[in-house]
Amino acid sequence: MARISYKLPQDLTDAECREWLEFAIEKGKPGPEFQSIRSRVPGVMRSFTKTREWIYHNGVLDFELKELLRAYIALSGECSYCSGQGVAGAIAADSDKLDSLLDYENSDEYTDRQKLCFRYADAIMWNPDLADDAMWEQLRAEFTEEELVELGYWIGFTYGGQRWLRTLGSTKGQLQDAIDLAGASTVVAGHDPHSD
Repeated sequence: MARISYKLPQDLTDAECREWLEFAIEKGKPGPEFQSIRSRVPGVMRSFTKTREWIYHNGVLDFELKELLRAYIALSGECSYCSGQGVAGAIAADSDKLDSLLDYENSDEYTDRQKLCFRYADAIMWNPDLADDAMWEQLRAEFTEEELVELGYWIGFTYGGQRWLRTLGSTKGQLQDAIDLAGASTVVAGHDPHSD
């Protein structure tokens, strides 16, 4: 079980948080287990959800690049929960694609722009010294300053969130187990109620 207990939809008094949790349960993303934990502090859930939705679906960088970066961060950061979501799940299920992503420098599947983003993510995640003057010269040649702000923020937001989630010990299906234990009729997306 997670190190912080789950809050069930029927126990939420904040209507907006309940709606977001029910959406996560129905769609399977963002991770319903973690939305349930975030809902313990409505301001945290509100901040996360609004930030994620705005930057993920809006902003100046294209959605595909942000999703590819989210997948790269999940897979290289070994967040097993996040690795099963979206593009990351499709890549993780295909060992050739996974090897190609994790060895992006030697892959023909990614553009120079995407590879530069992966290198920048590596600098943010593992070693800030990698973001030297030469990298910044490349970044400035490829992106506007507005794009660079969004790129850095997206990488930090995604990586930081995933690292925190890993400390919680939560796995897919635990929220559904808690819902079942409470006798509620809600079914988390991707859960087969007949498999129990």
